[in-house]
Amino acid sequence: MIDEKDEFMFDFDILDATKIWPEEIVPVQMFGKITLDRNVSNVFAETEQVAMHLGNIVPGIDFTNDPLLQGRLFSYLDTQLLRLGGPNFAEIPINRPVCPFHNNQRDGFSRQRIDVGQVAYHKNSLAGNTPSTSSWKEGGFVHYAEKVEGRVIQARSDSFQDHFSQARLFWNSMTKPEKEHITDAFIFEVGKVNSADVRQQVVDMFVNVDVGLATAIADAVGVNRPKVSK
Repeated sequence: MIDEKDEFMFDFDILDATKIWPEEIVPVQMFGKITLDRNVSNVFAETEQVAMHLGNIVPGIDFTNDPLLQGRLFSYLDTQLLRLGGPNFAEIPINRPVCPFHNNQRDGFSRQRIDVGQVAYHKNSLAGNTPSTSSWKEGGFVHYAEKVEGRVIQARSDSFQDHFSQARLFWNSMTKPEKEHITDAFIFEVGKVNSADVRQQVVDMFVNVDVGLATAIADAVGVNRPKVSK
């Protein structure tokens, strides 16, 4: 976890999905435990019909400005509507709330609950504006009032030009067997490239991550070892 005041203290964008937060800088904190003690009994009923959606959050947390997350907040609902055949996927047993709930949602494809009464909207006079959204004092959800300042432009930040520090960090965090496995995988893939010039370019690129890794690949795919400036 990172304090909000420290969001911009790093030399990489912490909301970039391609980056990792180094544990040496941001120590891992244990905040809970989940135990998986059985497999599902019916894959279709308990897995294929699950409607995971990032927009379903509980009071106490809110959404970051991560562009990948923001995009998925829009797209996941469309996915459930299409994949599960309509707007009533929340009534499928695997998705149904275990607590009592009240809303004015009515009808639609695959509706399972039998509704009575005329009200299908809010606010309404026929039912005294009920049911209504719970207030914060009643435990309802309230968005975090984040203050944002700045200009919105279409451009890449300077930190985006750093293509190798995270790859180097990942490589250095691997154990010896893991490094051997990664090296063998690169040798396998690069070795299938017909052009010797392209193989050489790949080796020269990998030297930005680790000289030993680049050298091992070069020896295995038949190109020159990388030149390392002193």
